[in-house]
Amino acid sequence: MIETMVAMSVLLVATAASFGSQIASFGLIDSSRDTSTAMTDLETCMELMIARATGRIPGDFAAGAPVPAFSDLHLRDEAIVPTYPSGENADPLDIVLTATWLDARGRTQTLQLATQATD
Repeated sequence: MIETMVAMSVLLVATAASFGSQIASFGLIDSSRDTSTAMTDLETCMELMIARATGRIPGDFAAGAPVPAFSDLHLRDEAIVPTYPSGENADPLDIVLTATWLDARGRTQTLQLATQATD
């Protein structure tokens, strides 16, 4: 009887450890999925921007203002904001897009994508 109780205790501890690692694994999967989704949204937004003439980009996509088409698109409280580090009239035009969103735990996450555009 004692051997059975010891075996059950060992099995219970092993099961609890396994359950904890599964929960951590699900958190990593959620984080990876959110990051992949954000990168896809950043790439799509960047393609929309660089399809325009370089001189029109800052006018159509205001620096520091969220791009309306990508607000709350796929992620919770998602926003994509363009900035132009080299100035809005530079040639080539440096473009940095920053995506922010809230993850499943309510923490703010950020991802950036940068490129240059020229006529």
